[in-house]
Amino acid sequence: MEGLRFNVAIMGAGHIAESMSDALKGIREEVNMYAVASRDLDKAKIFAGTHGFQRYYGSYEELASDDNVDLIYIATPHSEHYANAKLCIEHGRNCLVEKAFCANRKQAEEIISLAREKKVFLAEAMWTRYMPSALIIRDILRNGRLGQINYLECDFSVPISGKQRLTSPALAGGALLDLGVYSLTVPAMYLGSDVAQVRTTCEKHDTGVDATDEVTLIYGNGTMAKCKCSFVNTWSNYAKIVCEKGYLEFGPINVPEYVEVHDIDGRLTEKIILEKRVNGYEYEVLAAKKSIRDGIFEAPAMPWSETLRIMGWMDSLRNHWGVHFPFEAPEDIAIDDVKAWGNADVFDDVNPWDRSRTISFLETYDIETGQTETLASFDKVIEAPNWSHDGRFLVYNCDGRVYKFDLKTKSYERIDSGSLDKINNDHVLSSDDKEIAVSDESVFDGRSRIYRIPLDGGEPMLVTPFAPSYLHGWSPDRKKMCYCAERNGEYDVYSISPNGGQESRLTTAPGLNDGCEYDNTGKYIYFNSVRTGLMQAWRMNADGTNQVQLTFDRDLNTWFPHISPDGEHIVMISYRRGDLWPGDHVPNKIVEVRMMDSDGSNIHTLFKVFGGQGTMNVNSWSPDSKKFAFVRYKRK
Repeated sequence: MEGLRFNVAIMGAGHIAESMSDALKGIREEVNMYAVASRDLDKAKIFAGTHGFQRYYGSYEELASDDNVDLIYIATPHSEHYANAKLCIEHGRNCLVEKAFCANRKQAEEIISLAREKKVFLAEAMWTRYMPSALIIRDILRNGRLGQINYLECDFSVPISGKQRLTSPALAGGALLDLGVYSLTVPAMYLGSDVAQVRTTCEKHDTGVDATDEVTLIYGNGTMAKCKCSFVNTWSNYAKIVCEKGYLEFGPINVPEYVEVHDIDGRLTEKIILEKRVNGYEYEVLAAKKSIRDGIFEAPAMPWSETLRIMGWMDSLRNHWGVHFPFEAPEDIAIDDVKAWGNADVFDDVNPWDRSRTISFLETYDIETGQTETLASFDKVIEAPNWSHDGRFLVYNCDGRVYKFDLKTKSYERIDSGSLDKINNDHVLSSDDKEIAVSDESVFDGRSRIYRIPLDGGEPMLVTPFAPSYLHGWSPDRKKMCYCAERNGEYDVYSISPNGGQESRLTTAPGLNDGCEYDNTGKYIYFNSVRTGLMQAWRMNADGTNQVQLTFDRDLNTWFPHISPDGEHIVMISYRRGDLWPGDHVPNKIVEVRMMDSDGSNIHTLFKVFGGQGTMNVNSWSPDSKKFAFVRYKRK
C-alpha cells in the first residue's frame, strides 16, 4: 500500500459494481483498479476488460485469498453480504460493504465482531454519509439561521418493480433494504436517535416483500420525521427539513445534488449546487483508504454503531410488517424494541377507534363563567356546530347530512340537502341565516366541492367545480366565500363568489394553509398554516395581503382560529406536538381548547376534551360572543 498502490477490488459484477468502477476511474491518482471477481469467469473477464481492472477471478474465494488486495468493495445482493463479508474478513481483507449492510442486525453484529477480532477495516458503503453535502447540510441546520427543527419528511420512490433483486425474498428484496435505508438515514443523520414512538404502514408485493413503506418517527422532543419509500410508486427522491424560520430541501437523498434554503413564506434565499468529483462513490473509498492508513477499523462517517442502529430499525419494522426472508430463522430478526429503538413501548399499535361506537355530546362553553352546558347527547358521531346569527339554533353534520338543533326546545330536524348525502364537517351559515354552504363529497370522484343550500331545503347550487375544496368562511356581506383547496399539489386559501366563477388564491406559502374564516367586518381572514413547522394561527387582509402569524407555540399544533362576532377573542383547538403530523387534524385525540385576544395576546387553555377533528371545525360562537358550541366524544 505504498504511494499510489492502494489496490481496490470489487466483488460482484453487476450494475452497482459498474458505478463503483466509474468512481475508481476518476480517482486513479489515489487508488489502483486492481481486480474484479464474479462466480462466472467469463463475466469477470469481460467486466475487467471493459472497466480497466488488472486482474479478474471466477470465484470470490480466489479474490479473498489475494494478499495484494487492500480493500474489497462488496457489490453483491443483500442476501449475500453476510457470507461475502465473512469470507473476506476471515482472509484478513478490509471490506466496504454496499448498503444495506446485511439482511438483518444479527448478521451485522457477527461480521462486525469478526472484523474487530481480526483487526481489519469494515464499513457500510452508505455513500450519503461520506459526501461533503452531509457537512454542508449539518452546518446550515446547526448555525441557527433556521431555528429549531420541527419536522422532516423524505421520500425515495422509484418504479423498478421489474428487478428481481427487489421482488425476490430469497435475495432479501423489498423497498426497505434497497430504498428505505436511505430514507431512514436522513433523520438518523440530522435528528439523532431519541425516538419515542414509531407509526408505520406497509403495502406488500405479490411475492411477500415490502413494496411501499411509510414510517413516522416521533422524537422525545416532539419533532417528527416521515420517511417513505416504494419500488412501485412514481419517482420521488427528496428531503425537506422544516424549521421555525424556514425550511431546507435537498435531493436526491441518496446522492444530493442541491441544497435549497427557504424563508417561512417559501421564498428561496440560498441555493447550493453540490458538485461531485465523479459520481459520489469515490468518497467512501477515499474514507476507507484514510482509515486503513490511520490504523482505524471503522469509518468515522459511518461507524459500526450507526450501521447496527439502522439495521435494528429495519429489523423492527420488518417484524412489525411480518416481512421475513426464507433464509432467516424467526429468532434472527426477533429484536426487542429496547434494543432497536431504546424504548420498550415505541410502536403506536393502538388501532384507530371505530367511530361507529361513539357517543357525542353537543355542548356550550360560557367564557365569562367558565361553565359548560350539555345540550344533548347522540348515540353516533355529530360534528362541527355552527351557531345561527339570530341565536335560535345550531347546525351540525351527521352521517353525511346537516341538521338544525333548536336551542329552545332541544329538538333537531334534518335540513333537506337534496342530492347531497356526503356532507363533511365544513359548513357555514350565511349572515342572514337563509342559506347554508357545505362541503360535500357525493360526486363520483369522492372529492370535496362547495355548494349552497336554502336553509329551508332544496336543490344545492355548485360553487366550486374544482376539487378538493373545503369551505370554512362566508363574508358578512355574503359576497365572498373563503376555503382551503388543493391545486397542483399545494393546499392554499382561496376566495370565490358564492355564485361561483373565478377563484382567487390568497396564500402561496408551502405546506398546508387551512381553516380560513372572515371576521365580522369582512376586513380580515383568520386561518392556520404549517409554513413555520408546526401548525399555527395566522391573520391576513381579506385580499390575502399582510399575512401575520399570531401564535408561536413550540409544543402545540393549533387549528381553526375562530374569531368572535365582537372581534375581541379567538377560540381554537390545539394538538400536542408529537400526537400527530403537523398537517393532520384527526379525530379521537385529547385536544386543548384555547382562547386568545384577537391580536394573538393573552393565550390560555380553557379546557381539554376528547375530540379533535369535528370538535369545532367551523366557527361556533354565539352572536353575543359570550359562548361557543363544541362537540366532545366518549367511547360506548
